[in-house]
Amino acid sequence: MGILTRATRNIARRKTRALLVIMALSLALAMIVSIPPSITASQEATQKTIDRLTTNAKIVNSTVNMAATEIDCKLPLDFRTDENGTIVLEQPLMNYTDYGNLTVIPNVAEVIPILEHEGDNWAYQVYGIPLDDEGLLSNYPILLPANITDGRNLQAGDSGVVVLSERIVNHFNIGVEETINIFGSDFRVVGIEGQEALNSTYATMSITDAQAITNKTEQASTFKVFADDVNNVHTIAQNIKGAYPKLTTTIAQTLINQVYQMQHQTDEQLQQAQATMNQINSTGLVEMSIITIADGCIILFIMLYTVRERTKEIGTLKAIGAGNTTILGQFMLEGVLLSLVAGVVGIIIGLFGATSLANILLPKPTQVGNGLMFSGTGGSPALTSATISVTVTPELMLLGLGFAVLLGALGSLYPAWRAARIRPAEAMRYE
Repeated sequence: MGILTRATRNIARRKTRALLVIMALSLALAMIVSIPPSITASQEATQKTIDRLTTNAKIVNSTVNMAATEIDCKLPLDFRTDENGTIVLEQPLMNYTDYGNLTVIPNVAEVIPILEHEGDNWAYQVYGIPLDDEGLLSNYPILLPANITDGRNLQAGDSGVVVLSERIVNHFNIGVEETINIFGSDFRVVGIEGQEALNSTYATMSITDAQAITNKTEQASTFKVFADDVNNVHTIAQNIKGAYPKLTTTIAQTLINQVYQMQHQTDEQLQQAQATMNQINSTGLVEMSIITIADGCIILFIMLYTVRERTKEIGTLKAIGAGNTTILGQFMLEGVLLSLVAGVVGIIIGLFGATSLANILLPKPTQVGNGLMFSGTGGSPALTSATISVTVTPELMLLGLGFAVLLGALGSLYPAWRAARIRPAEAMRYE
């Protein structure tokens, strides 16, 4: 009878023990098979979180930082009474030449004139912006209308065209590519801007067109002064007041504070995501080490107990001529067979339960919540725990099976060596 047949029969003779060992080993091997792809999937999910946080931070910080570096300069409102005795507020205009020194104030990156002019009724308000410099629009996209719901936005070089707010469109029942008459001049509607509180009646166009139709050549109602850095905003505002005492300057202090808060919060979230990734790696390695040692110990102690239990059988085999190599091979083969069966069962468990095991065994990676939903006042996307999906590849299944065989061989090596060294006479006297 060959050693394979004897090894198989010996395992079958102790069905309950073999079943318990296989169950324990298979569950452990399922964990081992599941952990590596779980770590990979968690790393990918966490890296996506880091990438998205970085991207969101760049986009949001860029927009908010630009707004935070803006200083609006205007003359105080004039109050007058019309022929009906009604008090009317008027925004005095500023000539370009009178405020040319704004550009030479230290740390000023750009000075941009804006012309606002009220229409004869509530229906529209002309809003003129410079469109003659493509670089200016690229560097300061905040000047352009936001939330274009139909058509296109204004572009460098545009003339004779306008972007209307939804309120104007609804009032005049007009659409994209149609014509609207503003102060006696026809303009082609190229885009529609979603309505907001501040732009409810804006008709945005080139400042050159706005100055022409209102007879306000080389004049502006507002100079938007942009600082080269958010840290220089207050100093620039003070210098503007020193150079032009009549001007009223407005800065977005809330946005400045928000920039600092967002930067700090994003840094914390990046550190949190990176810490989660490191924790996943270390936890996975520790768990695999513990499971491997536990598997080896299970095989070792079971095979040691088997050797002790079958001492007389070993003596009998030796008495009828079995050599040390045969005994060694038989007991090692029993350990390998147990591990092989457990490996197959473990791979099947891992194949269907890898995702569940991964979410139980490893810390859940963080993910960025809805990019349009911001937590707190800082504006950074909220982080939530992600449930990962794990797939066990065929290569990993083969590696797991090979690992099970290797573990069975190593775990049963010492017990098999002890069995092979038992002397027949001592074995026959063993009770």
